[in-house]
Amino acid sequence: MRARECGITLIESMMGLAVAAVLAAIGAPALGSMLARSHQQSSEDALQESLMHARELAITRAEQVVVCPSRDGRSCTTDDLWQIGWVIGVDRDRNREPDAALARFDAMPANMRVVSSQGRPRVVFQPDGSAGGSNVQLTICHPLDASEGRAVIVANSGRVRVAPADKAHLNTCLAGVH
Repeated sequence: MRARECGITLIESMMGLAVAAVLAAIGAPALGSMLARSHQQSSEDALQESLMHARELAITRAEQVVVCPSRDGRSCTTDDLWQIGWVIGVDRDRNREPDAALARFDAMPANMRVVSSQGRPRVVFQPDGSAGGSNVQLTICHPLDASEGRAVIVANSGRVRVAPADKAHLNTCLAGVH
């Protein structure tokens, strides 16, 4: 009597790998979209919290506080692209530039894009908590989830809120995503 041999054949192994590959191919797009939504949500939270914190600093310090995109964490850039990172700083000389950085935020994940309203590259909170000028909208978008853009909006009163991005701002945001 010969002992029964246990194990799997090469053909069975190849069939198992083929099934695993098909399942991975089906799940990959959903995973990419889920990761894009996760990155968008964390970016939205970081922007909202930093703007609310800047407003609180302006009120408690009774000083003008500026929030703006920054590559070096010390000075503002001239463009309206916030995904490169941003800085919160006291603006004692009222030139709309941080004199002393209070907080610095690093660049966002790859392919994320955050664009401010045209003509509003920075947000300046006054000692009373208001944000002078017109409302500013920071639109957050990601090419893997292009149908769902979000916006962090700062009203003249200084109130910070999050809302779905309107189509015009979303299209502007997506136009620059590489």
